Amino acid sequence: QVSDSSQPPENTGSLLVENCHHVELYSRLVNHMKNIQNITIRNSHTVVIHPKLYEAKGAAPGSGSAHNIELTNIHRLQVKRYSFKDLRVTGRFYLGEVNLASVVSMAFDFQYVKEFSVFASKFDRISMFGIKLVHCKEFNVLGMTHFVSLAAHAIKVKCDKFSLAYNWFGHLHDSSLDVEYGLCDIQGNTFNSLGGKPFLSLKPVQSSNLAETNEIAMTGFVFRENKFTSEPVLPFASLAMPSFSLLSPSTSYLDIDSNQFPCSCQRLGWLLAFGKFGYNSHSLAEVGSTKGSGTTTFIKQLYDTAGPCMECDHMECLDMDSSLDTYTMTGLVYNSEEGVKCAASGVLVRNYDDTSDKRDDSIVESDSDHRNNTVNDKNVDKRIKIKVDLDDDDDTNKDANAANSLKKDDYEKDQNSESETDYMNNMNTYVKEEVLIPQHLRKETTHDSSKNDKNTNTNTQAIDIAEHDTDKHERLLRIPGDASDAVDTDIDMIVLGVTMFVTMLSK
Repeated sequence: QVSDSSQPPENTGSLLVENCHHVELYSRLVNHMKNIQNITIRNSHTVVIHPKLYEAKGAAPGSGSAHNIELTNIHRLQVKRYSFKDLRVTGRFYLGEVNLASVVSMAFDFQYVKEFSVFASKFDRISMFGIKLVHCKEFNVLGMTHFVSLAAHAIKVKCDKFSLAYNWFGHLHDSSLDVEYGLCDIQGNTFNSLGGKPFLSLKPVQSSNLAETNEIAMTGFVFRENKFTSEPVLPFASLAMPSFSLLSPSTSYLDIDSNQFPCSCQRLGWLLAFGKFGYNSHSLAEVGSTKGSGTTTFIKQLYDTAGPCMECDHMECLDMDSSLDTYTMTGLVYNSEEGVKCAASGVLVRNYDDTSDKRDDSIVESDSDHRNNTVNDKNVDKRIKIKVDLDDDDDTNKDANAANSLKKDDYEKDQNSESETDYMNNMNTYVKEEVLIPQHLRKETTHDSSKNDKNTNTNTQAIDIAEHDTDKHERLLRIPGDASDAVDTDIDMIVLGVTMFVTMLSK
């Protein structure tokens, strides 16, 4: 017993409450009033529905059903978790002009509802399984009902007829509409922002599982006159509907027409590229492939039958003169090397079919490393010039290439030294070694090399330093061609080394 509350008689068949500030329906209400069939609450400020209006445990067999439940013009409606669990509604459950700040999980959890209808209401957020109907004949949301946010699987129902008409959806996630339907009618709605793939779990019920009734003469799918404002962009594959392939034009009624999008390549790049060039068709086909293969067919029909482009602000959307296909002709540019990009901004449309696993990142230089290496190579080439007078002798060519390679390596080592001090210390060591080498050893070495040179063709080979870079640290090196040249070269190098060594000591 709840204090300060009214308890209707046990044989009450209908309950009508109106023009109240605060109304609460407590647990086991249907258990207490076994004969109740109609519950109507209207024109009230706050209505709170507590968990388990019907408690199945311990209840009489065949109980737990109502004919109609109607809530109309409720300024603040609160529905607790499991409020309608195990309850069967043989007529209509109706929400008209009600405001719900949040629909918690399993709030509208019915075992069976013949007709579940919502009209001109507002839902700030519907959590996962906020509306869960094991089976229903009809599910209707009509008349500019406003949904700010739908979580994944927010609406999970299995209905013979499912209808969303002329409503506004703010933000939707993956499988927000988890629906099994016989006939699905989605038309005239505005979808502001798709944060995922809301239609991923829309699928037709197999004809063998449909309830036998004369109210539904056919199965089918209607998707027309919906507006996708695509704020801020339309995410890739957000329109995926893999189970569309389960619908056959020969046995089902299909009507996809006049859906509208903004003419913006930056918002719709992937959709325009796919519709015009078949871009990313492989990646789109793989989205939800376990549910079916209808995604590419559905999206292509959306593109081909799209209505005029629209331009939207925060208040309304206005039609434009151009069509989506006409805009694509000028809004996209296709290049066989770069791919598809937006003509105005030059932004590339990402190619999801071109996977990155084709490249071996372990052997690919980064762009910065490549640029640095290129610049260094160009500087070396500018500062070192190798001139070789060659004849047709292969051995001479090999010697010249070897000299070229050795000289360039020595130069790069000098350039990469950490400081001028280290460089000068190396030069000191080199000069000391030149001074300490006995003269007779140098002559023998020179004599031996001159003997070997007599057996080969003598060609003049010279390595010159570029004229604009000559300074006191640079030397003219000459590859000896005979014994006299070798002696002159050794003497020149010793004199140069001693001179630099004396200069450094004086400093």
